[in-house]
Amino acid sequence: MTAHSGPKALTEYILYQSKHKANKRFVILLMQGILAGMYIAIGAVASLKVSASITAPGLGNFLGALVFPLGIIAIILMQAELFTSDCMVMMAVYSGRTRINRIFGILLLIICSNLLGSIFIAFLTKQSGIFDQAVINLVIDKAVHKVHMPLGKLFTSSVLCNIIVCTGVCLSYSCKDEIPKIAVLWLSIAVFVISGTEHVVANMYYLFAALFYGAELTATDILYNLSVSAAGNFIGGGIIVSGINYLLAFRDIEKVKK
Repeated sequence: MTAHSGPKALTEYILYQSKHKANKRFVILLMQGILAGMYIAIGAVASLKVSASITAPGLGNFLGALVFPLGIIAIILMQAELFTSDCMVMMAVYSGRTRINRIFGILLLIICSNLLGSIFIAFLTKQSGIFDQAVINLVIDKAVHKVHMPLGKLFTSSVLCNIIVCTGVCLSYSCKDEIPKIAVLWLSIAVFVISGTEHVVANMYYLFAALFYGAELTATDILYNLSVSAAGNFIGGGIIVSGINYLLAFRDIEKVKK
């Protein structure tokens, strides 16, 4: 293991990132959040088109999962701000380096800007006519399924989703070079897509794309899915992944503070 691997190095890196995010201007966080929403939506566009073009459902899902990770790779390499991975800045609260209301304010701004980016790409998808009827049917089916998931299933699926996603992001943080970083992100995000778990920012795109294509979705349906999946994603990344890693690194981090 190298010096930039392990819970201690990960915690120190996320604490550094937390301070960096807290010092960013509002407009910078807003624009980087919009970009992240757009990047995730672009990955979803490719995944939908590939999945719908394959008649064998299992193969279609697998191949679709292989192209989806482009979005998260773009986010990490271009340093955009994505709600799900940014949940790990909760480490700054655990370490006593910032107040929880400050972190919640940052996360609220990021998730709202992710929503704007996702809606923008969903709008362009509809207006550009890039989806044939098979893809339209797929995105509508996905959206209807998501808004009718039972509360417990939706919440636990969202928790699991961000455990997977944040684990992949943590692995990427441990890589110094871009090629290994891309490889671990590609594998981990493909696992998330294959798992079928609920990612709030990906869902933003699916739900609004389906809405623009005429799916019978209400504002209540969309709010239900996005609020529950956001809460579950926060627990998975902000409490479980970051919390456990902080506990593992706690003694070393506290020694440095003293």
